[in-house]
Amino acid sequence: MIQQSRIRVFYQVANEQIMLGEALSKKCGDLAAMWLKASGEEFLSDDGFRISLYDDGGRRIADKSVSMGTADSILSTVD
Repeated sequence: MIQQSRIRVFYQVANEQIMLGEALSKKCGDLAAMWLKASGEEFLSDDGFRISLYDDGGRRIADKSVSMGTADSILSTVD
């Protein structure tokens, strides 16, 4: 079973990503539930807010585009 250790929040413009913060499993509880709750957004371009789910080994499991409100709600759980 893959253990999810963090969700990183990015803002992406073209090929550049700016990390805005991350939610860690030790502080935020069940990251899988947080990931599933975050609704993905369909955009015509790859620019905008994105979240990435990482496992304990630091490998990216998945990522998706989200709205600014969803990104803000994830960042609000971070101390």
